[in-house]
This record gives sequence, C-alpha cells and structure tokens, in this order.
Amino acid sequence: MTAIDTAAQQTVTADAIAGALIRALEQEADRVERGRPRSRARTVALTAAPVWDGPAEISAEFENRHLRVRVAAAPTVLAVLDRLSQPLEGADYQVLLTPCSGEDLGPALLGRLLGGMVHRVNNWELLLSELNAVALDPRLYSRRWGWLADALRDIRTTTTLNASGGLIRLEEALRVVTAVRFGKDKDDRIDAAALLDWTRDHARVGRFAELRDDERDGLRAELESAVGPVAQVVFLLLDKGQAYDALPAGLVLAELLQAQRTGGTAARDAWIRAGERFFGAEAPDEDTLSGFGRACEAAMLRMMDGDDHRSAAEIGGQAEQILGSLGAESVARGSGVLTAGLHARLSALGQEIAKLLRPDSVDTLAPQDLADVEEALENLRRHRRLDRNGHDAAAALAAVRLLRWTAGGRFAVRTVAEGTAAHMDETGWVDRAATTIRFCRTDVPSLADAYTQLYTRVRHLRGEFDRSFAQRVAAWTGSYSRTDRQLRAENLLHAVARPLAEHQAPLIVVLDGMSAEVAVQLGEQIAALGRFTEIGRGSEDNARREGALSTLPSVTTCSRTSLLSGALETGGQSKERSGFARLWGQPGFGGRGAALFYQRDLDTAIGQSLPQEVVEAIAEPDTAVAAVINVVDDALAKDRGDPDPDWHLERLGKLLMLLDAAARTGCPVLLTSDHGHVWDRGENQRTRDGESARYRTGTPEDGEVEVSGDRVLAGGGTIVVPWDERIRYTDRKEGYHGGISAAEVVIPVLALLPLGAPLPKGWSTLRAAQLEPAWWSRPLDGSAQQRAAVPPAAAPAADSAAEPAAAPKRGGRKKSRTPAQDTVLFGDTADSRSLGARVTETDIFEFSRSHVHRAPEAAKIATVIDTLAASGGARPRLNVGHVAEAAGESATAYRAVRFLKMVKKVLNIEGFAVLELPESERAVELNVELLKRQFLSEGG
Repeated sequence: MTAIDTAAQQTVTADAIAGALIRALEQEADRVERGRPRSRARTVALTAAPVWDGPAEISAEFENRHLRVRVAAAPTVLAVLDRLSQPLEGADYQVLLTPCSGEDLGPALLGRLLGGMVHRVNNWELLLSELNAVALDPRLYSRRWGWLADALRDIRTTTTLNASGGLIRLEEALRVVTAVRFGKDKDDRIDAAALLDWTRDHARVGRFAELRDDERDGLRAELESAVGPVAQVVFLLLDKGQAYDALPAGLVLAELLQAQRTGGTAARDAWIRAGERFFGAEAPDEDTLSGFGRACEAAMLRMMDGDDHRSAAEIGGQAEQILGSLGAESVARGSGVLTAGLHARLSALGQEIAKLLRPDSVDTLAPQDLADVEEALENLRRHRRLDRNGHDAAAALAAVRLLRWTAGGRFAVRTVAEGTAAHMDETGWVDRAATTIRFCRTDVPSLADAYTQLYTRVRHLRGEFDRSFAQRVAAWTGSYSRTDRQLRAENLLHAVARPLAEHQAPLIVVLDGMSAEVAVQLGEQIAALGRFTEIGRGSEDNARREGALSTLPSVTTCSRTSLLSGALETGGQSKERSGFARLWGQPGFGGRGAALFYQRDLDTAIGQSLPQEVVEAIAEPDTAVAAVINVVDDALAKDRGDPDPDWHLERLGKLLMLLDAAARTGCPVLLTSDHGHVWDRGENQRTRDGESARYRTGTPEDGEVEVSGDRVLAGGGTIVVPWDERIRYTDRKEGYHGGISAAEVVIPVLALLPLGAPLPKGWSTLRAAQLEPAWWSRPLDGSAQQRAAVPPAAAPAADSAAEPAAAPKRGGRKKSRTPAQDTVLFGDTADSRSLGARVTETDIFEFSRSHVHRAPEAAKIATVIDTLAASGGARPRLNVGHVAEAAGESATAYRAVRFLKMVKKVLNIEGFAVLELPESERAVELNVELLKRQFLSEGG
C-alpha cells in the first residue's frame, strides 16, 4: 500500500514559505561556492496544499537583502507551467504551492526551478509556529528525525499537543508519537506490556501498517532499542504476518524452553519446528526468545489477576493448540501457566488423595504419610492459572486439611467438656472443610472421585465422634450438677454476658441456628473488619473460644427461651421478653435495663440501617440489648439459593449493621446462638415419625440415644434423639435441628470487644493461633506440640458427673511421628544469615522497596519472610495476624492485611506473585522458590 504524502495536503504559513525560499537560496549559494554556475531560475516549488489566502506578495530577508516574494497556488502540472511562463512583475522570486512531486513535473520543468527540485516545508518550523513554541531541541535538526516532525503534524490534527516550557524536546516528541501510534494516550509510555497488548488489537496493528515507511522504521528502531527482546520479536512476527499470535507464541516458546532444560527429545524437536513456524530463517537467539516468553507469561498473568480472565483463557487455549500442532502435548501438561498443566496437577492431587484412602492404609494414616499429597498440593499452588480465592484452590486445600486431621491420631471423648471443646477447636473446622469439598465442582474425574472418597471417610469419622459425644452428653444429662461449670444455654448469660458487661452492658446477638462451622467463618470476617478484638475467659495461655450446650431437644422454643431467660424454660417470644428483662434487672446483673429485638423489629424504612430505637438502646451503656436474627435458621427450611457454601456477614440480615452500631458506641458484643444445625447432604432419610425433625419419643434404634433429665424440655423429660446426622423424622428440608450431634447441640460463643475498650477482669485477647487448629494453616510436623483434631476411639472412657472446664487432653498416636521440620530448610549452609536477611540485603530488594511509598522497614519484611519460611514447605501459609504480630505489627486483621499488602508490593516485582493473601486475605503465603529466583537468582 502506497502511503499518502500528508505534506501535500497541508496548508502553509507565510513564515514557512519564506523559510523554504531562504533554504533554497542557501543551497544555491553552496553550489556556487563549490564552483557551479549560478542558476537563473527565480521560482521555487514547495510541496503543500494548493491553497493560499494570504497576500499575493510577502517579504523575506537573505544576506542583508530585502526580497519581494510572490506566492501562488499551482494545483496541477499545467498550472505550474502556466506560472513559470508569466513575468514576476517586480518581484524578486516566486513560490508555487503545489501537491505535484518531482516525478509529476519531469526533468524539463524541474530544470526551470531553483535547485532543480520540489522543496518540502521544514515541519519543525511549522510546529514551532503551530505550537507557539520558541525553540527546538538541536538534535531534531538531524535528517534522521524528519519522519518524527511529519508524524507530530499529523497527530496534531486529532490530539492536543503542547511544547513544555516552549521547547520541543526529542524524548517528549518520541514518547507522544509512539504512544498515539500504538493506540494509547499521548502521556502513556509504551513498554513491553503495552506492546504485547497492542498485538491483540487488529485495528491498531492495521493502522500501524498504513504509516509511511520512514515512520514505521523509525518507531520500530526506537522500540527495539527501548523495550528490547519483546519489541524485537513482536516486529519479526509482524513481518511474518503473525503479530496477532504474539502472546500465544511467547507462551509456547517459554514452555518449550523450560521443557528443554529438563531434557526430552520431544521438546527439542518441537522447539526447532516452532522456530521455523514463527520466524523462518530469521529466528532470534535463545536469550531474546527467553525474555520474550517471560514477558508473555507475565502479560497473561496480569490478565488473570485483573478482570480479563476470558482473554487469558483464550490465549492459553491458543498456546495449547500450537503445542499440539508441534507434537508437544506433554509440554502443555507439564506447564505452570496453561490450563492443561493445571488439570494435570489437579489430577495428580486426586491420585495422591486416593492412595491415602486405600482400605489398607486409611486406618493407619500418620503425619509422615502425607508427604506426597502435601507436595502435590504445593505443586498445584505453584501453577499460575490457579485462582487462589477460587473454588478449585479452596477445595484442594480443604481436602489436604481433612487428610491432616485424619492423620493426627486418635482422641477419646471422655467428658462433655472435652467433646464440646474439641468441636469448637477441631471438628467444627472439619465440618467447614468437608462442606467445601462437597460443594466443589471439578472437571477432573480423578479429583472428583478422590473428593467423594474423602468426604465419605470424613463423614464416617465425624459420625464416630458424634456417637461418642452423644453417649457422654446422654450420661451427663441424667446426672449433672447445677454447679457444674460446663457452659449451657441456661447459664450462658450468667457465665459470659454478665462479666462481659463489667464496663458497659453488652449487645447479645442470637444468630438462630448458627453452628460452629458457621461461627468460625464469621469470626474471621469480623476480625477482618478491624473494629473488634475477640476475647476469652482466662489467661493468655488458656483462654479459648468456647462452646455451650443447647437444651434437649435443641429447638427454638426450648433452647432460645432458656438462653434469653437464664433458666430452663419453654415458650415463645413473650416468655423470652419477660425472662430477658427479669434476668438483667436482678442485682447480680447490675439491675440494668433490657431491650430484646426480633428480626421483624430490625426492619427499617428506606435509607436507614437500623431503627432509631435499636440504635439508641445499643448506645445506652446501662441497657443490655439482645437481637435475634433468623437467617441461618430460615435457611434450614428452604434452599439457601446460593451455591456458595460459605456464610458472609453482609448476607446475614442486620448483623453487620448491629456490629457497626456497637463499634461506634464501644459496646461489647456476645455473638452466639440457641442451637446449631445439620444439613441435609442428600444422605438423610426418614426412619420414623417424630414430634419434630430430630427428636421423638419411644425406644432408641441404630443411630439414636435416649436422654432423660431436667434439661430435657420435651416428651415428659425423656426423648429419643439421633446422633447420626442422616436421620430425620419429618419431610425433607434443607436442614434440621433437635438432635444430639455436636453440630446441633454445641452453641458457639464469640465474645467481641471494640478496639480501645477495656478488657473485663479475668479475660484475655485471643490470638489467631488460639482460634484455629494448627493443621488448618500448615502441614503436620510430627511434634508433640501439634494441636491435631482427631476422631475418637470407639470405646470412650466413662464420663464423670461433675466436669472441669479444662482443655481436652489429647490421646496417643497410632504411629510415631517424624521429627519436626528443620526450620532452616531453605537456608544456605554456606551462609548463616536467614533467608529474610539475605533477601533484604540485595540491591534488587532495595530498589523495589525504594519505589514503594511508605514501604515497611527492611527488618520487618525480613521477619515476615523468616516467619513463613520457618513453617516449612515450598509455599508456607500462615494466618495474617500471626505473621504480622511476629513482625511487630498489630495482629488485628485489617491492620495485619494492610501491613502485608505493603510487603507484597515490595516483594512482588515484575508482576510475579512471591507473596499472596489467599483465603479472602485471611492467610499469607510465600512462594519460597520464586522469592529466591527473583532476589537471589536461585531456584529453578
């Protein structure tokens, strides 16, 4: 395609005409000095639009002479001939404005022109005038930059240009032209990422091809110099008509290079075929292609980290197709960025899980047996296409967590206190992980089968725990003492709410139906708000999140009424209101006022978060407020309407608004429930008719126990309740309560203190490490200190009538544990410095840190690295609060996350994820291999 000469379409000014004449006279003077005869021609032809609205004659100065110059338009060759045949009528010279080229005029007419040529306007002089600039960068007078002036004048028709400080600078002119020609804003800079993005736009690539040859060549040369390998390869692909394949081609080249390093004839052969396909005989060297491949990987990962997942998937799919056409399908399956590689790693994880669940190994599983499955998980996490906050990642981690739990040993439920604590500390978390894999939908058959086997195994072990726990509760219920320290629905406000009200009456939120599985999720989300600290009764060493026992049956009319009344009662809302007011009016509760609100009382007009009377009651320091929210309980009767297995604060009615109101007024909060629930997991069956979904009268059968005593508030004091979560007595619903499984009868107790509020006497702040089992955050290490959640033995010891409120004792292990992991696993034996110290002393680190505003101190970043690395593994992961606290920062969730995000900015150079905050920013994870590669030039 022949490019259009834009100069022949441009109008010119009198200054430009005079400047063109003077340059022609200077050239003539140079020829005379070199001994050539002086030309008799008095006409100058100037390439321009044949339009002139100025005076017929202008003035010019040359060698101290005042020249009269006639100006005329000559749109055609005939018009030029006509003007040359006319007398000058007193003028010294004439200038003809013509779109005709030298080829158009021919030798005869050119011989009658001054200089024997058609002169061009100096566009730099035009730009000085058009931009009101006063000076030109001297370097721009070079013939090398003529194309740049033409480009700027063309761009000026659609883009507003300004000369900084009245000076047209070379670097600024190049930046503007490059940005606009490659489809960006004039103030943008074209780097490798922008150039690769340009290759995906057919229209922009097409417009570049239509530019004048000199401009295309100039832009190419500048970008190849400034951007390096990416530009060099992109323009080679453009020459071959394959610019649109640049990103997938880069991924293919990167994968083949990586595969070649690990050997393999298939990869080497495919590499040769790839070079022939993309470059023919002009293939760049391996270093150039390697840099190009890395840039393409980074570009695709940026798409994934942003909102362009579809494009990333398309590009990855194209790369897989190309690898297939090159006979390198195995390379795609080994990829760390392509979907084929992700599926291969998911499949490998499924195979490792299945090995551990074989009948000959599952009953003797020990921590050291998990090495391969832990490595498979780490290998999966290393895959860059894995969405760390997506369902695949959550399910994979949940599955390995469940395996850690099953490998932790065996634990006998010897007392109700032990069983209650074990459910809050361990099996409630197990339920959460089991729900995650149950709701997971994967396209990898081997992994789906493994999840099914694991889920079945976990449900069996959880059933054993429930059976043992139910036996203890049944025995205890018939013989307990009212002075027993075991937390119960009827003494919960006495034991917890009353001391919590030491400085200010609390807000008590009864989230009807909240189980431990729901509570652990909400506790993390509330901590992440950064407005509350969770606290517990006891010293820093033994305080913990507690659980209480519901009444039997665990139904609202029994358990909630007893909870709010502070005594064993049955009844409805009127009984609850009177009982709650009477309880807080007692001298032992400080003779306080009381206000109880139900879900309908929390309804508001448009624009309000809470009714004014609720806000005022919470703000009154001497009024105890209770609010009942039925969102969880309502979900048991019908479909939740959401495939997401997690519970979220913002979807739980007015809970978030109530917490906000409490935080504003410094009001402590007790978040609890009247009972938990069990879900219908598709396994439930109706065995008999009963008075309610999960209790009946009669004789107990398989999966049931009979309970009697004054805490049994139905059936005349004796009922049959199922410990097996699969049993129900009414029509199918989404979930049920009323039985005696741990998920139903253990009431979570979360005590929350607004930041800055004083601790009640005898209470302590709960750290992250006290709230989740150790196996939740890291692999089992075989140490005696490991808090492992374990299923009970089949034959528990006899229960005691009066139970101490002590931490559960852990039983023996079926296998001896392996030694604890070496905390210097990633250290250099030739260098005694820690990994964090070595990283933070590098020039790369200092450069990166210097470019992050308000970056944390290097010593704190080193501590973050060392704290994570010490926990072992290729991708160690810990709770954000634990890591921040180790670095001397606040462990409060939102402050810890804010600190770690700044650390992330420093460590994640070149767009690579060295440090990540998965699990909705509740955990922090370090890619040790990538850290070393980025900062220490180590690793694969």
